[in-house]
Amino acid sequence: MTYNDDDIIEEMMKSNQKYFDKIFVLDGSNDKTEEIIRSFDNVKYFLKDQDIYPNRKIADGARQFLIEKAQEMYGKEGWFTLLHGDEIFVDDPNEVAERAEKAKAERINWHSLNFFLHASQKETYNPNMPIQEQVIYYNPGTLEIRQFRNKPNIYYNLNQVYNVVPTGIGLKTLFDFPIFKHYVTRSITQKQKKSGGVGAVRGELSANHKVNLDEVFKDKCSPHFAQTRIYDGSFHELHPKNRPAFFYQWLAWRHYRPIEWGVWEKPVKAVQKIFRA
Repeated sequence: MTYNDDDIIEEMMKSNQKYFDKIFVLDGSNDKTEEIIRSFDNVKYFLKDQDIYPNRKIADGARQFLIEKAQEMYGKEGWFTLLHGDEIFVDDPNEVAERAEKAKAERINWHSLNFFLHASQKETYNPNMPIQEQVIYYNPGTLEIRQFRNKPNIYYNLNQVYNVVPTGIGLKTLFDFPIFKHYVTRSITQKQKKSGGVGAVRGELSANHKVNLDEVFKDKCSPHFAQTRIYDGSFHELHPKNRPAFFYQWLAWRHYRPIEWGVWEKPVKAVQKIFRA
């Protein structure tokens, strides 16, 4: 699913297309996102959201139109992988799906690394550089389901929101947190374009909202994250080849977690203290 991502969509497609020969798209953009996406040969189906739901904001359940078409064209085996227009994989989703297949899992949590423009970049930011070279600060912390098993009798409720998994997918999850990069804030222009869906008709810029520098350049992507890191060429312990056993991954994720989930803080710190000892 994409919405006004023409500043990053070409980077995103070039980075991710090596993993997929069949891509299905639901787009709500009014910029050049559609034109760029359609230029890639592995895009097998492209649907505009207003063709299915005129004058309405699209919910997660609209993926039903994509899943039906994919199963009609290619059957009910293998895995579905979800991706938005501003997300780029670090782990190879095919290798991850193979591990899940062996484990007889049906869903996979991915660890989202949320990239943004840092306050220290106000004077040095160059909008003409490739986004992956310019947007190098990130908050680790969010877990999001990005893969699930393709099988008969799975479906989305068309009105479901904040849930990307269709009905019929089992609860067994792969014991690993593969990572992907999510480029949340990339420029003032991008922030303005994304604000068009808030308090305005979808696809129109909000005339009353002027994006300021403090909305774009921040110390954290969101105040709810526990720490900020800079990408220095490695994701260190989060990198596919460096990740520890799942239990230690889980402890680390609780450390990076959104801080409002404080109910977990004391028991997790206690367990970490035991293992450090």
